[in-house]
Amino acid sequence: MKRTTLFGPLVALALVAAAGATPGCSCSATQGVPHFDGFIPDGGFPDGFNPLGDAGVTACGDNDPSCMVTCVGPTCSPPSQFPLPSDSPPPSNVGADGVNRDPNGYIILDSTHAAFDYLWIADDLNYNVGLVSKVSTKPAPTPYPNGQKYGEVARYVTFTCQSAVRDSNGNVQQNPTAGKEGIVLGTTPAGAALCADGHTGCCSWDQTPSGATHIGLNPAQNRPSRTAVDFNGDVWVANRAFGYQQSVTKIANSMNDCIERNGIPGIQTSSDVNNDGIITTDCDGNNLPDDASTVCTNGRAHEFYGLDDECILFTTTYGAPDSYGRPLALGPAMTGPDPTASASDAWAGTWRAGSGGGGGSFYRISGSTGKVLQVVPLTTKTVTPNPYGAAIDSFGILWAPVEATGALYYFDTNAANPADPMNQGVVTETLTGSGFYGIAIDGYKDAGGNLIQQVWMGNVGNSGAYRYRPVRNGTFAGIGTGTWSHVQFTGGVTQGRGIGVDNRTPTSYVWVALDGGAIGKIPFDVMDGEQTFAAATNVFSTKQAGTLGAGVAIDLDIWGINQGSSSATHFSVDPMGNVLNAASPDQVTLDDNPTNNAISKPQPYTYSDFTGFGLRNFTNPHGTYDWTQTGCGPMRTHWIGVTWDAETTPGVTAVTMKARSADSTAALGSALFTNPYLSSPADLTAAPGPVSPNPSGFLDVEFILTTTDKSVTPKLKSFNIIWECVNGIG
Repeated sequence: MKRTTLFGPLVALALVAAAGATPGCSCSATQGVPHFDGFIPDGGFPDGFNPLGDAGVTACGDNDPSCMVTCVGPTCSPPSQFPLPSDSPPPSNVGADGVNRDPNGYIILDSTHAAFDYLWIADDLNYNVGLVSKVSTKPAPTPYPNGQKYGEVARYVTFTCQSAVRDSNGNVQQNPTAGKEGIVLGTTPAGAALCADGHTGCCSWDQTPSGATHIGLNPAQNRPSRTAVDFNGDVWVANRAFGYQQSVTKIANSMNDCIERNGIPGIQTSSDVNNDGIITTDCDGNNLPDDASTVCTNGRAHEFYGLDDECILFTTTYGAPDSYGRPLALGPAMTGPDPTASASDAWAGTWRAGSGGGGGSFYRISGSTGKVLQVVPLTTKTVTPNPYGAAIDSFGILWAPVEATGALYYFDTNAANPADPMNQGVVTETLTGSGFYGIAIDGYKDAGGNLIQQVWMGNVGNSGAYRYRPVRNGTFAGIGTGTWSHVQFTGGVTQGRGIGVDNRTPTSYVWVALDGGAIGKIPFDVMDGEQTFAAATNVFSTKQAGTLGAGVAIDLDIWGINQGSSSATHFSVDPMGNVLNAASPDQVTLDDNPTNNAISKPQPYTYSDFTGFGLRNFTNPHGTYDWTQTGCGPMRTHWIGVTWDAETTPGVTAVTMKARSADSTAALGSALFTNPYLSSPADLTAAPGPVSPNPSGFLDVEFILTTTDKSVTPKLKSFNIIWECVNGIG
């Protein structure tokens, strides 16, 4: 078999990009450029390249194992259009999330085209255990049987006794003796403590302090409240667990990321089997939640799998018991000791040090391994730091309000040691009402166009919200010298709770949940000081009880989460921020057994970034374009390199690429990506790869577009994939 030197084609990639090829065709690199065919026995790279003959004569279909290229995009020669899943008919080999085509046909960031369009709602008291509901923000093709336009598509327990992750080789890592230890959800297990030996049974995946002996998990009274959606669409949910051990759990959004653990073919996971818009959690009518062994009665569908659900990935405990796992925010994955391709890290916080009181701490938990990476105790500065929530801005500053005071703590997550008091600060405000509640970040800029990012908090005890505008002068000290605004609604319901911010132009709006049963609207560019808005035109009734959460969906519509009614409310909002269905908003019930008072109602209690909108738009704006390349048919394909033509602003925007390969499209979905290649060209045989297996039949390349300033987007103009066909079958 004759092999092509890896170095020669990569040296020539710039020429290949200039010459181009027919989009989607396995075309010879001899189309307008030299072709180099040689062999480096030890796999090393020479100082230069040397043509070894065999120039080739055809552009496509050459039987010689020659260098091949696919070029896609407007700057190819000839130019082509980037296909998108929204095209008709949709391409079978393309995926996109948070991107669109601009007038030139380039791929740019566009959060309105993000693919994860779900609400992840913590059901605080469901069965006295605590569950989390996944609700679609897309209307059903036809109304559900109960007349609803929107519906619940899955429901999960907020912990797992069978934590598992895939390692860098794609192998499942799990405690081989993990198990449920006879737990029946909705009841308190009898006998010895779970995970009594620290190794067997219902044990945590990781914990603090770290050690070989793991902590037993809470089978009841987890009391989840904060959820956060990461870049993959996966959800993290924090369990407050008053009086018990708090924890955080990650749940997969896509079936491709769930992990086979029970030996039964396929993935067993929750879904709306009968398409009625709500998950049946008790299909055998015994007033206890189902699991994989449940035999349904009376024609009910099996839609809930409890602790047997294979999409609940892992549970990590943190902090001393009874510390209250309240704050939860997501940020970019840590580089260096824990490099990941795209998963977000979670910052899970405790409200206090333990049952004895004291200040809380934050724990950085890896999105890929579930391990605790950093511990950041908050340093007391003006009042005891009991953080009630958390949000991270695009500068890497984590903000954490103290609920019963006017204190807003913050620290630098980018610092080598965020626990150092010099990397922490606090700002305070004299309050109207009893304190701060939910928290959100916006995209505010100053008059000079500089990104500032204000911090918004619901004002519990009063009808409105507080806004803090930091000074961004490049110094950590400057952050604490900002200004405040306080907004109240006159003549309306009270109690500002959860809060979310959209990114409309020219004016963004802040949406605050008012627990009297409404959502209030505030323009994000309000002046400093006391401001008032009339409730008659800026407050919209949910027609439900106990509205605690407010969130912005990917389509910029607004959702309220109603604890008292166990429901979610949808407001349709136009591009200018006008609520279109205020008189009759859409409702989604979360109570799947309303006639049985023996079981605890869901009573959803969610007011963090339960849609992922804040992370995607304000913490780290992010989008992806994905292309699957079919190789050489029955012959296997040696994947050599990828180049791309992109327009970026140094220090502000970036386009990176990661790749994975497999011998079938089915296997490709669960294959692991390489770490990101930060610049073009990318040698698929070298770090941060190599792509593996190689040779193989299919290659998936994903371009990641990021920006630190949402008004500036990177542009992907074209890309080339370079490969060779390997002689022989298999």
